[in-house]
Amino acid sequence: MEWYYQQDNAAQGPVSEEVFRAKIADGTIRPDTLVWHDGMSEWQPLSAAAPSYAAGGQPPPVPEVFVPAGARATFAELKTCARTGPKGNYWTFLGGWILWAILSGCVNLIPFLGIVAAIAFTCLQNYGFANMALRAADHRQLSVGDAFIGFNQFGRAFGCLFMMGLFTFLWSLLLVIPGIIKAFSYMLAPYLVIENPQMAVMEAIDESRRLMDGNKWRAFGLGLSFIGWWLLAILTFGLLLFWLIPYQSITMGAFYRAVLREKGPRPAAA
Repeated sequence: MEWYYQQDNAAQGPVSEEVFRAKIADGTIRPDTLVWHDGMSEWQPLSAAAPSYAAGGQPPPVPEVFVPAGARATFAELKTCARTGPKGNYWTFLGGWILWAILSGCVNLIPFLGIVAAIAFTCLQNYGFANMALRAADHRQLSVGDAFIGFNQFGRAFGCLFMMGLFTFLWSLLLVIPGIIKAFSYMLAPYLVIENPQMAVMEAIDESRRLMDGNKWRAFGLGLSFIGWWLLAILTFGLLLFWLIPYQSITMGAFYRAVLREKGPRPAAA
């Protein structure tokens, strides 16, 4: 993530996470300094935007399930990560989900927008959910605005989800199974686009394929491990979904974080 900060009434940056923390440590950036990064709706004091940074100049702690780097996280560890984030994250995730459902319903009532608007809104919605899932998996406090980050990054959000859907559809024209396999191959691309502002959409899709090499069955198994909860959701006439959807989504965000650490960075281009 890259940060901007204000100094002498002028915006400075972007600076990397490491440089940003160093400037906090040396006093250049203080708790009352206005800061901003891609995804924030407005400039905020450091104390509000990143309280843990303001307190000690350190990023939020990495959940223990991902330490040491390279260790293969189990399903139980990923789910524990999803359950043990900051208080209120479930309700915030749910609030974003409900607001998106209302917004999508209103858009569908407008007759002139049709399928193009429906596709665009679905892309923005899924991008926002990926952003919330990733932030929650990193044990960062959520805000409802995190669900709508796609409006600030429309081109990247729409481009990423649209290309994923297009490629999956084209592979499905051959047979259903290749389409499913490719859907798993591309599933980490939204997280990569969100986390790497400099990464192009196609580059993120290619990187997702690398990360998911050897992990597609693992992702399938992780999704399948929620089957009991989905059956209970049916028995509760869907009421359990208000808890299950945030839980499963955040677990998949934790899966991305685990795979990223296990696989390591991309090999440098020759």
